[in-house]
Amino acid sequence: TRYFGELLADVYRKNCDIHTCINDHVSKIRGHVLVVYFIVCLLEGIYFTSLSESGYWDVGQSLFDSKVVFVFQTRLTADKSMRLLLSTFSSLREELLHMSEDLRRLEGEKESLERDLSFKADQARQYDCLLEAVRENNRQLQTSLKETSAAQRSLESQLMTSRNTDSTRDFKVKELEGRLRALEKENEMLRQKLAGQASSSTLQVKTEELSRQYDDQLNAMRQEKDQEIQRLRSQITKIQTEITTTRSSSDNSLQLKISELLAMLEQRQTVITRQEEEIKKLMQERNDSSKNVTKTIITKRYRNQYPILGLLSDDYQVTSPVKEAKTIVIERTGEIIKQVNAAEKTGRDRV
Repeated sequence: TRYFGELLADVYRKNCDIHTCINDHVSKIRGHVLVVYFIVCLLEGIYFTSLSESGYWDVGQSLFDSKVVFVFQTRLTADKSMRLLLSTFSSLREELLHMSEDLRRLEGEKESLERDLSFKADQARQYDCLLEAVRENNRQLQTSLKETSAAQRSLESQLMTSRNTDSTRDFKVKELEGRLRALEKENEMLRQKLAGQASSSTLQVKTEELSRQYDDQLNAMRQEKDQEIQRLRSQITKIQTEITTTRSSSDNSLQLKISELLAMLEQRQTVITRQEEEIKKLMQERNDSSKNVTKTIITKRYRNQYPILGLLSDDYQVTSPVKEAKTIVIERTGEIIKQVNAAEKTGRDRV
């Protein structure tokens, strides 16, 4: 806009220079008052037609020289250039308005794109945060899985040791029961031996005392054994519940993975079977076509002759302009048969 304003000011300055030049030429010209009237008419934009209609042109025609005509033509060209510049400026003003509207629209689109970009950046940051949280949860789950597997192995080892201790205690109880039976047998033998030596009262007291002692020892051993068995059973049930919970969670995840793998395997198996069926079908069709179908390939070759070239020689003879040859290939037997039309044969005989 600044450039076009400067250009318009330059044009206006040149127009003023033209006016001053015309005034200088008028001051130099000495003559009739018609000269002044003509110059005024020129300055006001009156053309030669108005002068000819008024009758003053024929009177003062001899008084004007070529300088006045040149000045008039210069004024006309300046007016035309001024009009062109004004039209150019108006069109440029419209284009500038359109460009300003486009610029405002582009600024609005830029702002909307910046908002979209900021929204997408926020979404990307949120996604990164979620991904980091998922990775952290995955690491925690892996560590917890390792800890549970280690605890499971320790519980299994404790269970095996408790089973071993239980078996050893059962063996000890059986051994004590065997000793008790042996002592009872010895007691019976002693009773039989002491039947004739001591009185029945003293023997009965001794036997009762021994039997009571043995019974007390046996009851104490049974209570201790029952307590140990109860404690071991509670530990075993606790270990079994923990093992079942851990195995159920791991078994569920493994079953899901196994089901997914089985589904993928079934899909691949169906694809492979379908492809095998298609291959078998194609092989069967190929074998059937090779056994029963005879394919024939016919190729044609054309050799054109141009009669106007033959007029240059004296021994030119009129022949068919087109010669055709067929080649038939039979794939089953491998025979090649070449057939030549009658027109070609006659042409060869004449040559």
